[in-house]
Amino acid sequence: MDIIERFLKYVSYETTSSEEIREGKASSDNQYVLAEEIKKDVLALGGQNVSINKYGTVYGYFPGEIKRDPICLIAHMDTSPSASGKNIKPRIIENYDGLDIPLSDTTIMKVSDFPTLKENKGDTLIVTDGNTLLGADDKAGIAIILDVVRYFVENKIPHSPIEVCFSTDEEVGQGAEHVDLSVIKSKFGYTVDGGDIRYLAIENFNAASMHLDINGRSIHPGSAKDKMINALNVGIDFQNDLPRFMRPEDTEDREGFFHLLHMEGDEEKASMDYIVREHNLSRLHSMLDYARLAAKRINDKYNSTIIDLHIKETYLNMKPELDKHPEVVGKITDIYKKMNLPYFFEPIRGGTDGASLTYKGFPCPNLGTGGYNYHGRFEYEDVTQMKKMVEIIAHLFD
Repeated sequence: MDIIERFLKYVSYETTSSEEIREGKASSDNQYVLAEEIKKDVLALGGQNVSINKYGTVYGYFPGEIKRDPICLIAHMDTSPSASGKNIKPRIIENYDGLDIPLSDTTIMKVSDFPTLKENKGDTLIVTDGNTLLGADDKAGIAIILDVVRYFVENKIPHSPIEVCFSTDEEVGQGAEHVDLSVIKSKFGYTVDGGDIRYLAIENFNAASMHLDINGRSIHPGSAKDKMINALNVGIDFQNDLPRFMRPEDTEDREGFFHLLHMEGDEEKASMDYIVREHNLSRLHSMLDYARLAAKRINDKYNSTIIDLHIKETYLNMKPELDKHPEVVGKITDIYKKMNLPYFFEPIRGGTDGASLTYKGFPCPNLGTGGYNYHGRFEYEDVTQMKKMVEIIAHLFD
């Protein structure tokens, strides 16, 4: 099975994770279905100690012939709940011409909207039909990792021990919680869960979530003056009290943001959910303090707890910890230099399992897969980059 066949097989499985976390299991049952398929593939390649834990995380070990410490390769099998992952219909474009790509009769991926397409000219791309996400995040990572193993096995090339770990629920912030490090023999690893393969990720956002319960007061609108407290309007006031240009659509690079994910309710009760991101931890704490102050001012205005604000810090920037292990980053940069490939360090405007694992004492930088425009119908995968990443990772073990 070549890397394209493997990737297309994995994206045919619907594995959307859910924000509704289930105690002691993955957030969606379909992730277990793909886990069983991946387990079969790992066993078919000669994997040892292959297992699936209660969360659906798949572990495997390939001992190899070169006596060195193992290195663990990690990817996740779930896809984002931000877009449908059901009935995905991928299309392969050979020798992409660099022009706009019609995904369907009504949906066009325009180069003017997605200028990264210019750099994919001449490559083989896989796109969606404009109705679903693709699943490159992170089934491309799984396909790359298993193709590395296939390369050594089919060509009978000696290699050092390779360990694999495929997690569930990464997209809802639970992936690292589903990984039992006591099962893993390696002292460090790499997540294969990024975009353009030129970019190596050794830092990421510090992250928090905010949930607001808003308690209004419903009064007939005909006699509502000085009596009604419309919970939806209170939510709008809170949103407008946050800095206007600290939103994802207005920020880039290391600039932090407040992102309103969900709002629902009526005049009596409403709720809102946010994610808050910032590369600098002290600035993240300042942003959270600002949100607390906004809620307090609204509550003070009504002399009542109208807004009940719940804040949770979810993961940290891995860079301070990775800086303590320069040899882990050096291993991969040495390979890029040896292969005469350009590389850059990119701050992730998000997080990976590797960030949380790094803070658990398991250093884990992030490598690219050649995927772009994650979490939506304009997602696409550059197969040419996928294959190059197989070559890069293979050098970790030769």
